[in-house]
Amino acid sequence: MVRIHLTEEHSDHTIELHKGDTVELCLPEPPASDYRWRWRLPEGLRMITDEQVPGQRRLAFDACACGKLELRAELARPWESESRQALTFTVHVQ
Repeated sequence: MVRIHLTEEHSDHTIELHKGDTVELCLPEPPASDYRWRWRLPEGLRMITDEQVPGQRRLAFDACACGKLELRAELARPWESESRQALTFTVHVQ
């Protein structure tokens, strides 16, 4: 079991994982803004942490199923349906 750290620079790349690995994703989230990251996790990725730390949003998840999976992160205000920014992270779990 391995812990892998990702940032926004890893979006649009495929990350190789093994079933049971843990991924920690940190994205900038200025506390003074109304913008917050929201997640779209596919089946096969199990969220274990979703917290705001100074200036960042931290998500940690376990890879619990094999296959090619996509995690989508969207930066938006809670009352808006359209996102200001969207990132896609592709993981290939073996």
